[in-house]
Amino acid sequence: MSRDYKSVCEELDALTVSYLSILEEYREQWKESSRELEEGFLELAHAKYTMGTKVISQYSYDTRMKANLEVEIDDLNRINIKKDEKMKRKEGLRQRKMKKEEEEEKKKERKRDPIYWFGLFVSPSLYKSQDKFKKSIESLIEQVNKMKRLEEIEKRYKELIKEKVKH
Repeated sequence: MSRDYKSVCEELDALTVSYLSILEEYREQWKESSRELEEGFLELAHAKYTMGTKVISQYSYDTRMKANLEVEIDDLNRINIKKDEKMKRKEGLRQRKMKKEEEEEKKKERKRDPIYWFGLFVSPSLYKSQDKFKKSIESLIEQVNKMKRLEEIEKRYKELIKEKVKH
């Protein structure tokens, strides 16, 4: 049984409003991501200026580098930041540890942080740059999810237009 013409038109209207509001959010988030990336590159340039071009270069990279951030795609095709086991433990109940174990864990974490590839005492601008790039990654992932949502709405809209033409 097909739906009546009025309900199809109402759903088309609702989809249009939803599409435009998500598109506006996407546009605002795009401006924010661009600003974060721009600030990240400016801070990186400042760090390179203050620390020297030989300290911050591709030759300072660890050749055994591993990803600090992973993403996963869930059943609904949304992209999420994958949290490792350490992060899950930190979010749960706090476990009592001995002071020595905590210090060892901090040292291991410090070794994993790529900012220390450039020396023990790095420019504060390098920390700011790293923070800006991390924020922009999270924002870009949200943007991809919004784009997927917009594509879903477009697909549904086209289906409804075909249904409307049949009436």
